Parts: sequence; C-alpha cells; structure tokens
Amino acid sequence: MEINLLRCPACGATIPHGIKPNEQFRCPSCGSVLVLTDAEAANQVLCTRCQTINEATNRFCVNCGSTLQANCPFCYAANETDAVYCVSCGANIKKAFAQKAEWLAQKKAYDQDRRAALQQAEQARRRADLEQLLEKLDEPAQHPFAIYCLHEYGTDAVEPLIALLQDDDPDARFGAAHTLGLIGDERAIPGLINALADKEPAVRYWAAEALGKMHATSAAGALQKLLKDRHAGVRQHAALVLRQLTGERA
Repeated sequence: MEINLLRCPACGATIPHGIKPNEQFRCPSCGSVLVLTDAEAANQVLCTRCQTINEATNRFCVNCGSTLQANCPFCYAANETDAVYCVSCGANIKKAFAQKAEWLAQKKAYDQDRRAALQQAEQARRRADLEQLLEKLDEPAQHPFAIYCLHEYGTDAVEPLIALLQDDDPDARFGAAHTLGLIGDERAIPGLINALADKEPAVRYWAAEALGKMHATSAAGALQKLLKDRHAGVRQHAALVLRQLTGERA
C-alpha cells in the first residue's frame, strides 16, 4: 500500500511521505504519536531484509537466511522471534504473542461455529419453504407459482416430490409429476412409471409427459398400456410420448 493512502487513526489526516516502518513519528495535524508497522499475517513474520513472509516458528528466513524479527506489540521495537522480553521496553513479548495466538484460535473457532450456525439456519429455512411449496400443490390454482419455485429448487426437491406421487390428493400427485418432468432427475423414473397406473387421468397424463422429457425408454411398456386408456387425452399423449421414445416402433 502506498504511504499516501494511509491516514492518521486519530484525526484522519493523510500520512506524509518518508515515514520509516517501526519508528515513532507524530501526526502533523493532531500531534498523535504513531508507528507504521510492517504488514504481516497471523502466526507469520515478515523478514525485514528481503520482505519474505515466514512462519512465526522459523528461526531464519527461508529466502535470505537472515535472523527473523518480530515487532513488540507494545513499543513496536524489532525483536528476534524467540525472544522472551522486548529488547527495548522489557515487556514479556513471548506471553503477549501466546495470548495473541490464543485469541486468534478462539476467533477462528467462533467464526467456524458462526458459519455452521448460519448454514444450519439457511438449511432449515429452505426446508420450511420447500414444505410450504409442496403444500401449495394441493390447489391447482397455486400450481404455476409452486411448480416454478420447486423447479428452481432443483434436485433438493426431487425426493419430496417423488413421495408426493403417493399423496391422497390427486392435485398434489399430478402437480408433483409435472414438476418432476421439469426438473428431469432420473431418480423419479420408477415413481413416475408407477404413476402411469394412477386412477386419476391428470396424474397419468403428467407422468407420461415427465417420462417423455426424461427420455425414459424403460417406461415404453407401461406407456403402451395407456394406448387403451379410457381417457382420450391420456391415450393421445401416451402415443405421442411413445413416438418420441421409440420412433417407428410406436
């Protein structure tokens, strides 16, 4: 980062050029005593000679072999990484660095727990939303919105939709068959083949439609039985799907 991009943390004034790292200076605007420290990552130390980042446990720089130094967290004086007391202010820097490492470890654990909790909350919210959408399939008037949203859920909605093919409500059954055809997951093929024998013509129709979209040639035998279906629309659609799946054999 360029020095002219840094600002005094006390008054916000721009830091002037020519400031050396790790040396105290006064802000020209408010007079606050400041120290410009070397940038370093947690549990790492910056070689003051070649600027290579080293592990804090390294005695010598992995690049140039120089003795590594760490800045005292109290006076910012440079110390060797294995020093116990600061060469400038005498503070126990080994203890301070150990406390810093412990704090960073606690923060890392907290961040992991927080991410896990947020993920669990998001999963719970998605499950609740999915259940509400599945319930909307009980009403044909709600089908367009529910089917669109369930399609967006994709594979996460497949297993619940397969189970819904056995629901007591025929509207839910044919809504599930319609949605499964749009998603196109092959896990649904066995359940959709069974749905071709449903007592409701709408379920048989949309199950045939879904199997056609999935190019499920294994459903040809069950679809042939629909050529004698008592409902004309189902018979016609079954013939159309069979032509798509088997070509001339239809």
